[in-house]
Amino acid sequence: MKILYVGYGSSIHTARWISQFEGQPWDLHLFPVDSYYLSSALRNVTVHQLFRNRSVNIDASVRQSVVWPYSRFHKRLTDLSRRLADDPLSPPARLARLIRRVKPDLVHSFDLTGGVLAYEARCLLDQNFPPWIHSSWGSDLLHFGRLERYRARALGLMQTVRYFMADCQRELDLAAEYGFRGELLGVFSAGGGFDIEAMQRHRQPGPSSKRRTVALKGRHEEGLLGRGMFGLKAIELCQKELADYQIVVYLPQGDIRGAVEYVRTMTGLKISVIAEHASHEEILRLFGMSRLAIALGLIDGTPHSMIEAMIMGAWPIQSNTADTAGWITDHINGNVVPPEDPAIIAEAIRSALGNDDLVDQASRINLDLMKKRKDISIVRPDIVGIYNRVAFA
Repeated sequence: MKILYVGYGSSIHTARWISQFEGQPWDLHLFPVDSYYLSSALRNVTVHQLFRNRSVNIDASVRQSVVWPYSRFHKRLTDLSRRLADDPLSPPARLARLIRRVKPDLVHSFDLTGGVLAYEARCLLDQNFPPWIHSSWGSDLLHFGRLERYRARALGLMQTVRYFMADCQRELDLAAEYGFRGELLGVFSAGGGFDIEAMQRHRQPGPSSKRRTVALKGRHEEGLLGRGMFGLKAIELCQKELADYQIVVYLPQGDIRGAVEYVRTMTGLKISVIAEHASHEEILRLFGMSRLAIALGLIDGTPHSMIEAMIMGAWPIQSNTADTAGWITDHINGNVVPPEDPAIIAEAIRSALGNDDLVDQASRINLDLMKKRKDISIVRPDIVGIYNRVAFA
C-alpha cells in the first residue's frame, strides 16, 4: 500500500503515527505543511518539500524529495512563483502534482491545517482524488472551525472528506454540524498507539511516591489553548510544600521563562526550564521521575501529555477539557481542575503531595488502564484494518 500523509513534519504526533507501521510492507510519504524542521523521530518515510531540509538530526531512513535541490536562490524562486497567476509552487499546487505523480492508495491528513491543504489540492484535482481520511487533533472544529478566518475552509474540508477520525469524542460529535456526511472511524490519539513496554525503560525504579520532581507544561497562549501561567502561580502558592522538590517546566512558550525566573527569585524554589524542542525521550524521562504532572489548557481533546504522564507513573493534574473525565476519576487516579484557577490547582498539588498511598495506587491504576486502551498492540491492528478497508473498498 502507498500512503500519503499531509501534516506537520515537525510534530512528534506525525512522527509517532507513522512509526506505528514500521515493518509493514508499505510505501509511506509525507507532504509537510510546515518548513521549520523535521522531527528527529521521523522514520522510514519519503518527505516531499520545496527545498531540502538541512536539520542535522534527520534520521538516515528519511528520504527527501525536493523541487529545488540547489542551495541558492530559494527566496528569488518563491517570489517569482507567487507573481504568476497560478502559483506553481504553492502548497496546494505542489500537493496536487505529487498526488498525480505518486498515485497513493490513500491520503491521510492531520490537523485542520493538513486537512485544508488536502481539500485545496482536491479542488485542483476535481474527482481524481484517492480515498481520503482526515484526523482532527484536539480542538480543530470546536475552536478553529468557529473562527471567521477558518470556518469557510473547515466547512469545505468536512463537506468533502469521506472518512473522519478524531482524538476525542467531542470532535466526532461536531462533525455533522460542519456538513460531514461520510463515515466516522472513531477516536484515535493524534500519535496513535503507545509502545508502553518501550516507554517503561525511561521510568525511574521504585514507587512514584518516592519521586521528588514536579513536571509543569509551560505552554501559555493568550486567547488560545495553553494555560501554563496558572500552573506556575499554583506552584508559587505551594512554595512551602514544594521546598524539597525540583520543578521542571517543559514545552516553554510565551512569557513563561520570565515568569519562572520571577517565581524562582521570590520563593527560592528549585525551578528549571528544559528546551522547547526537547526530544520525546527527554520528556518521557521527566514524566518517569515526576511525582506530579500538571498540564492546563482551555479546549484540548485527549491530551498526549496526560496519557504519557499516566503511563510513566506521575499523578496527573489536568484541566477539565473534552475527554479528560473519560480517563481521570477525580481524587482516585488524578485530579481534574479548572485551567484558570490557581487556588484549586494548588489544592490538588497539596493533596497529591500529602498522600503517598494514593499516588502509588494511582500509578498502578493508570498503567493498567493505558495498557488496556492505548497500547500499540491494541491500536495498530485497528488502524491497519481501517487503512486496508478504506484504500481497497
